[in-house]
Amino acid sequence: MEDAGQKDHRVRKRAPNACSRCRQQKIKCSGTAPCGQCSKKNLACNFDSEHHKILVTREFLTSLERQAGLSHHRHDSGSSAHESNNAARLSPDRTYMQQGFEVEPPHRLPTPAHLPRSNDDTQSDAELDESRGESTVTDLPFTNPLVSGSSEYVTDRKGEPSYLGTSSNWGFGRRILSNAHERLYGTSLPPASLIFEGQTYDLGWDGRRSCAEFDEAALPTSDFALFLINAVKFHCGQLFHLFDEQDFMRNFSNFHSPSQRAECPELWHIHYLLILALGKALIVRVGQEPRRPPGADLYVQAMKLLPENMYLCRDLIPSIEILCCASLYLQCLDIRSTAYSVVGAAMRMALVAGLHTDIKNRHKSEPERERCREIWWTVYILDCHLSSLMGAPIAIGEQNISVQLPSFGGIAQKSLALSIHVKLAKTTTLILRTVYGEEGRMDRRFLASIKAALKCLASVNDERNSGFPLDLKKPSSSISRLSAYLHLFHHQCIMLTIRPLLYALWQKRLEAPAPLPVTLGVSVRSLLRICVASANEAIRILIALQAQSLLESFIPFDLESTWSCALVLLLAKLVDPSLLRKEESCMPKIHSILDEMVSRGNLIAGLRKIEMQQLDETLTTLHNSASLGLITAPDSIGQSFEGATLGGGGVIRNVGSSHSQIQFEPLHDWNSEEGLSGDQLIAVADSLDFATPPDWLSAVPLGQLDGYLY
Repeated sequence: MEDAGQKDHRVRKRAPNACSRCRQQKIKCSGTAPCGQCSKKNLACNFDSEHHKILVTREFLTSLERQAGLSHHRHDSGSSAHESNNAARLSPDRTYMQQGFEVEPPHRLPTPAHLPRSNDDTQSDAELDESRGESTVTDLPFTNPLVSGSSEYVTDRKGEPSYLGTSSNWGFGRRILSNAHERLYGTSLPPASLIFEGQTYDLGWDGRRSCAEFDEAALPTSDFALFLINAVKFHCGQLFHLFDEQDFMRNFSNFHSPSQRAECPELWHIHYLLILALGKALIVRVGQEPRRPPGADLYVQAMKLLPENMYLCRDLIPSIEILCCASLYLQCLDIRSTAYSVVGAAMRMALVAGLHTDIKNRHKSEPERERCREIWWTVYILDCHLSSLMGAPIAIGEQNISVQLPSFGGIAQKSLALSIHVKLAKTTTLILRTVYGEEGRMDRRFLASIKAALKCLASVNDERNSGFPLDLKKPSSSISRLSAYLHLFHHQCIMLTIRPLLYALWQKRLEAPAPLPVTLGVSVRSLLRICVASANEAIRILIALQAQSLLESFIPFDLESTWSCALVLLLAKLVDPSLLRKEESCMPKIHSILDEMVSRGNLIAGLRKIEMQQLDETLTTLHNSASLGLITAPDSIGQSFEGATLGGGGVIRNVGSSHSQIQFEPLHDWNSEEGLSGDQLIAVADSLDFATPPDWLSAVPLGQLDGYLY
């Protein structure tokens, strides 16, 4: 029995050198030649001895750093601070807090509660090395180009600088256009025909508050007002809680009853005006004044009546709902900074009220607690969406939230929809705090943060597909607006995670001084395929919505999805044209979507279309420019794997290289038009070997590549 117990607790030994296949598949290798795994499958077993990485302990690396620092200190007294920083950075005992989770260098990441933990038995050798405090000496720096370096700004028409947020869709497009224009023409991008925040619509208000009284003359009749309220419930109520229907409609009845009008609270009048403003903007297509948005007069009157925050805090629950309405209306008008600030005030009030905690107060009834839960998750989700679109940090970490999800009176579909929406918001938080945060500035952690984000998205993927399926194969099939939103948000998260790699590849092509190809490894190609597939799928969803008159022309999320897809597809066409099997049909569909929004009076969509056309023309001219010395890509769809043959099981075998390499394509049998399963997303995430030097972007002489893009 004692021997058996000792055997159970025996530490498994790792093979000192794994073969290429086992290392790529991240499975245990016996270390023999041939190894046990390759022998079972009757495959060739290769050991890459020439490029075998040397593993040393962190303590040894720290000792070398210190010795180098002391040696340099004899010649330069200023090196002591640098030595201290390096020693602290390499210390194996150092831990820090990231998003409320204790993280140990170099690769452990904060993980949302809904992300399943990986099985220790399936960990790769490289990951085990990291947990044992070992490191490779072949690391190369590779960071998120959108967050590394100094901040980037562009100048608007008035000469004022505008910050390009790291995760902002608008900032991403403007960054590409500015860099391409400067590269092509050698001058800064002129802002004359470009869209800038807050310069599209005119509210007709200077922002000053007056002692105005509630003006009933501007209000619609009760039947039209009821129609507008129901419009807000349909277009916004499926995503956000903007008012408590029972309480709001009771005051609505009192307001339209002369004998009971005095019973309506003052804040309700402001709330009523904002709901009507949103309703008008959703229903009315084009106003008499093109630059004055529908419902602007109602919104301005509400803002003039709105008291300062110190007075709003006296009645927090309706005040938070009012601020959420105001923030959403401003975001729809592309007044992003103010919208972000307003929802930030709502977030602070919700925190003051303790809505982020599990409320168990004997002074609150169950309906009141249910309302508080709905309010909290609306504030949280709005803050996540607006932070991502602004490129700003998230206000609160997940570890500080303990409130439950609302039950919605036992309606399972509403509960499931909010659950998926919250998970996507939490995943957005993870992406912003890692891929676009501190992790994005560090080579190893940047790749690991992409892996963690993909696993989060994989955990939501199948739940979304089963609970809210979309059938896009039949044009006549009806489509749920709520299902479309959840699918679009999911695809947006995928594109947000992967597009820094796409941008880095494009930059590498711009920087190439000679016609040198750029290495495209199998793992990064799989990532790009997923990114492009998400863009194409999102476009298909938007086209289906357009066909059934469900495309949103005022709420900005459909427009943001369209813009994000356009940027991904335009860059992908330059980075690797083989990723786009039907690229000729993508841009006309995007133009059709934007034209539909423009026809309904959306001025922002018109300006976005002009900027997209300018971007397409600039990138095409730059791509065809002889100054780049780029090689014309071959017509073969397999151009990214020139000189390679595809074997069974998705194995890419090099036949033209001087040294043997075997690569495994995790999506070798995947048809992008059939959608992506959670298991396939996990397979791609597991294929990211962040212990291997990130040489995806290294330029090498022609003829020495297994897979490359021109």
